[in-house]
Amino acid sequence: MKRETSQSYQSRPWRYRRPDLLFRLSRYGIWPCLLTCLFCLLFAFPPAFAKEIVILTSDPIDHRGQQIPMEKLDKLFDFISRTENIQIQQQRNPWPRALRAMENGEGILYGVSKTREREKNFHFSLPVQSRYIFLVTRSDATFPFNSYADLKGKTIGIPRGHSYGDEFDAMKDNLFKVEADNPLPISRIYKLLFRRMDAATFGAMRKDPRVVEHRLQAIRDEYDGGLPSMDDVRLVALPKPLLIDTTHFAVRADKDDGIIAKLNNAIIKARKAGLIEELH
Repeated sequence: MKRETSQSYQSRPWRYRRPDLLFRLSRYGIWPCLLTCLFCLLFAFPPAFAKEIVILTSDPIDHRGQQIPMEKLDKLFDFISRTENIQIQQQRNPWPRALRAMENGEGILYGVSKTREREKNFHFSLPVQSRYIFLVTRSDATFPFNSYADLKGKTIGIPRGHSYGDEFDAMKDNLFKVEADNPLPISRIYKLLFRRMDAATFGAMRKDPRVVEHRLQAIRDEYDGGLPSMDDVRLVALPKPLLIDTTHFAVRADKDDGIIAKLNNAIIKARKAGLIEELH
């Protein structure tokens, strides 16, 4: 087949000519080179896909063993996904199992307290929430509480896997005894009623002991009283909170690939948008 020369191409009527650039590209075999360069650029600069992360949370259940919805927390996670281009896979577990999964590097834990001991191995986000931790007793077994010294010799029930800061950790099992119990509140409620603990810890977002008392009574009512012989025994929260606890996102230090910085950015934005207040 006779190859078309530049001279013969130029002699063609204009309506039969290809654009001059295309002719030259095809003539000198430059098209394959351009296509190769285009593919290289596409693979060198892929589109920004959403980063996938696993967020571990507690798994609250009601007295029938059914999961309690966490709509407000789900709303926060949706906000984080949108603002930081993160795809979140939420895994609900009993708290000790969720904590263990974070320690094993299986995800980012939400709702964990910060201590110096934990900071040796984990990276923490900015605080998400603050909770007032109250001591709850039987109404006929209250005691004055103003400082940790008032807990000397007492047994304090706390949810298994929870920590309440460095000062509390330093004094537990020295000044007072700690009984790590099932994270479900009803377990500590029953043990208080049967005098197996002197006091137990329960958290609230407001600095009002009555909020705790009403919540615990509601839990007892959900269980249909549970113990008719104890119906006349009230549970009361001591007026002064044991401490103010802050909760965070946390991840094992060697698994932090910049995700804590992204979460910090999302927390700041969520606070400005009022989503953090909604969690209360």
